[in-house]
Amino acid sequence: MSAYTIAAIGALIDTNRQLVPILEEHLIDNEGEVLPHLVMADVVRWLVEHRTSHPEVCRSVVGWLEEEFRRGPEEVRGLITVSGVEMIPDPGQPGAELRELLGPVLREVDPWRA
Repeated sequence: MSAYTIAAIGALIDTNRQLVPILEEHLIDNEGEVLPHLVMADVVRWLVEHRTSHPEVCRSVVGWLEEEFRRGPEEVRGLITVSGVEMIPDPGQPGAELRELLGPVLREVDPWRA
């Protein structure tokens, strides 16, 4: 955990306000502490669950991750890779279609890239 990864989680949630309940629940479960990798994994689970009901939010979140990966420091790139892209369900599983939203930069870190 670093200040960069905590700031990235804050910016992600602030940019995509529909995700606020994820952070609120996380803070309750973790006694007020932000654990960025856990929050990011929870965000991906939310995306999988809401991919058909909130496709615009899913596109927004994945687009934000793409841009943040491109400009962020190494710690943030690691957060997005390990607890973001790598948490997308495997091909053939429900939610795997989120991979179609990945931009060129995130496709490069996708373990399932063709």
